[in-house]
Amino acid sequence: MSTLNAEARALLDHSVERYLRQHYDFPARRRIAAGAAGYSPDHWQRFAELGWLGIPFTEADGGLGGTPADTLGLMRAFGEALVVEPYLAVVGLAGQALARVADTATASGLLAALVAGQARPALAWEEAGSRGNPALVSVRAHHQGGQWRLNGDKIGVPHGAQATHLLVSARHAGEAAETHGVDLFLLDPAAGGVTLTGYPTVDGHRAANLTLDDAPARPLTDDAQAVALLRQVLDQAILMATAEATGIMQTLLDKTLDYTRTRHQFGVPIASFQVLQHRLADMYIACTGTAHLLEHTLTGWRPHGDNQTAAALLKVRLNQAGRYLGQQAIQLHGGIGMTDELDVGHYFKRLTALGVQFGGDDYFLRRIWAGG
Repeated sequence: MSTLNAEARALLDHSVERYLRQHYDFPARRRIAAGAAGYSPDHWQRFAELGWLGIPFTEADGGLGGTPADTLGLMRAFGEALVVEPYLAVVGLAGQALARVADTATASGLLAALVAGQARPALAWEEAGSRGNPALVSVRAHHQGGQWRLNGDKIGVPHGAQATHLLVSARHAGEAAETHGVDLFLLDPAAGGVTLTGYPTVDGHRAANLTLDDAPARPLTDDAQAVALLRQVLDQAILMATAEATGIMQTLLDKTLDYTRTRHQFGVPIASFQVLQHRLADMYIACTGTAHLLEHTLTGWRPHGDNQTAAALLKVRLNQAGRYLGQQAIQLHGGIGMTDELDVGHYFKRLTALGVQFGGDDYFLRRIWAGG
């Protein structure tokens, strides 16, 4: 649940909407996404100055003392504007992991730098066989000469090539898929043995594959139970991703409705066709149903507790409703919906990416059947 008062959340939401309306139209977004960095350092610094990067962090770390639930209004607005800055990756993933580690001294300093816009850590947890399960870790950690070193590969590190720090899950005991024996380590992206291969993703964001060859690392956890920490972080990220998706879904619904009212066939708007009215109604149900489930989920959400079943239900709903609404929006726009010049296709791509991020239907349905 939210911890900031209603006035503070309203002021934050208003500042986000006003800033994006003035500085983040679709042509500007396309220019930023096509740039070398894949995001705007100027926008990122303004996010810090406006306090957005500190929303879910404690006042001791320079934050506003909120929780990830207090970022949901911002995430909805980011979805509506198709923001490509790595807020979910830095604040929702790496930042939330840092807020939970045992090495509080290191974490506090790095979190303060994150909130100030000076550090952009990235969380490297996913591997080729993960499919959403953070326990499937084959990257190995070994202690040699008083130094921890890591070997192995991670994939799809969100904005990894632009990161100032890397948080990497690695196993020093047990076999892949076992929940014990995994800790979280801090790496310098410029250190020897660290290779990052960056690439653009289909939704206009950036990711990187990470190869570690005896890379020096510093442990951030010490109880070999980092899998539980990662599950908490990923569940919080699902909450934020769903809020972003609701902003995208509402925008797609509005744009599709407007288009069907102006597109004429046989001398009448195609919105007057009964079969299309039924499909628009189904799109509305998909959009509002997801938003209502998100609101319902928030009522029982525990920021530092077990939310695995609730997060799994939310993710399955996001995957299924987002897929349906996005495909219908493209189909009802016709061929123009797939052109790069029209924003509808870009909303569809981001919505599709959010649907597969953190795992697909199969993984989360198994979690629901297993009771978390």
